[in-house]
Amino acid sequence: MPNRQTSEFSGMALAVVFLCFCIGVIGRMVPEHFPNLVGPLFQEFGWVRSQIASIFSVCALATGLSGPVAGFLYDRMGPRKLYSIGLCFAGGGLIIAGNATGIWHFYLGLGVAVGFAAACCGNVVNSALVSRWYHAKLPLAIAIVFSSLGAGSFLGLSLSQILITNLGWRSTEIVMGFGILAIIPIILLLPWKKLNSGRPIPSSQDAVSPSVMATQNMSLKQAMKTPSFWGFASVFFVTANGMYSIVIQSVTYLIEKGMTPVESSFNIGLTGLFIPVGMISCGYFLTRFNNIVVALGTYAFTMIGVAFLWMFDGPSHYWAVIGFILFFGLTMGTRGPVVGSFAAKIFRGKNFGVIYGSITTGGGLGAASGSFISGWIYDISQSYEAVFSFSLICLVVGALPFLVIPTIRNQA
Repeated sequence: MPNRQTSEFSGMALAVVFLCFCIGVIGRMVPEHFPNLVGPLFQEFGWVRSQIASIFSVCALATGLSGPVAGFLYDRMGPRKLYSIGLCFAGGGLIIAGNATGIWHFYLGLGVAVGFAAACCGNVVNSALVSRWYHAKLPLAIAIVFSSLGAGSFLGLSLSQILITNLGWRSTEIVMGFGILAIIPIILLLPWKKLNSGRPIPSSQDAVSPSVMATQNMSLKQAMKTPSFWGFASVFFVTANGMYSIVIQSVTYLIEKGMTPVESSFNIGLTGLFIPVGMISCGYFLTRFNNIVVALGTYAFTMIGVAFLWMFDGPSHYWAVIGFILFFGLTMGTRGPVVGSFAAKIFRGKNFGVIYGSITTGGGLGAASGSFISGWIYDISQSYEAVFSFSLICLVVGALPFLVIPTIRNQA
């Protein structure tokens, strides 16, 4: 009995974590490379900032709205087919963008197609698969998988900027698209029967609290009647507004403050290197300390990071960029493992995929509105002060459900 928790990290269980991490990297590098396109699209098409940002907004909206669809498809067809479909949409979307002549091509390629791909290869499917293998160590396992956001962000920003510098943005989109399509045969050949089999829940973990027991095997309709469901959705929505209002403007902000495009992309991409550290640490802390304190701590760090970026005023203030990279990077995406582990405990069962997918819709909608609103705010103010203020307000409001909703607060 004492070895039950240790046995969760079996060879196959670790293989599932590694696989989900790799899929997550691919799923995030495609949309996260978009900030590098803001400058080239402005130069070629002359669109205002809000128009360009609206492309990413469509992508984020598609990701959010596709969350329930991805969860439903996972529950019905499994990860093998769903990952393959996602990679097909990702590669095809990039190729469409590389041949675009009008903004609607970007809406279709980098918006709808890439957004749907991010849902199929993202946290909804990955957390559902991982939750079949982990129970006591689920927060840590989910944190490791969700940390793919950092690796994907760094890889997407760095690789795409190097390719753009050498090949131009159109060839970059096409090369990346065909590269992703080439991964599909590898996915199809993996031993999915073993990977998807899961691990039985130990009898010692059958005793759960009455409030959690009441939510086991809930339908989506039943889950949507609980405060926990809407609390988690609001965490994702409001927090994503705060995060993506910064992310979508960050590269261009640094360029306007005196950095070269490559330096700007590289520095923003560096935040991705700290995301795995922050997420895995967050997952570990969730298994050791009060979960609400851990959650609120992530918000405090993120707000400090935004403040550091706000203080940057040229190359002589590089210390502010370092502060942003550290604090923002360490907590970017950490609400994912927090909410994911909470939701997996509360809504564990045969419908978890579609329930969690529906919850993550809030994140997609928030990323869409946050990126668009930040562009709109900049267009009307021609400065970033209001953008930073909007971000900080959203981060404060986004933390409130952890304090005011009892069923969430009691998960501590």
